Amino acid sequence: MIAPDLGLRQALTFALEVEGFVVYAYEDWCSATVLASPTLCLVVDDQVVRACDNARQDLQRANRAVILLTDGISAPLDNSPGLSLAKPFEGAELLRMVRSFALAA
Repeated sequence: MIAPDLGLRQALTFALEVEGFVVYAYEDWCSATVLASPTLCLVVDDQVVRACDNARQDLQRANRAVILLTDGISAPLDNSPGLSLAKPFEGAELLRMVRSFALAA
């Protein structure tokens, strides 16, 4: 998971870990090493993608499932690298999406 908001990272990390998922959480794209390791999916706040020119290209090249957390207000990203989930959302929505990737794997 890559999200600049500490509260969001902590809440989503907790929700996913309670369900048995291993979560690696990062504040920004530059500190994220998740692309170098095998992962079920990437959960990325769209603020991260908007703030880093390389993030969108790296996500598209990563060949991984991506859940992009959007604010629901900003214009959608062109060539979005994955599924979108608008904030605010219920934790169950995120879990459903992550589980769908788990079942497909």
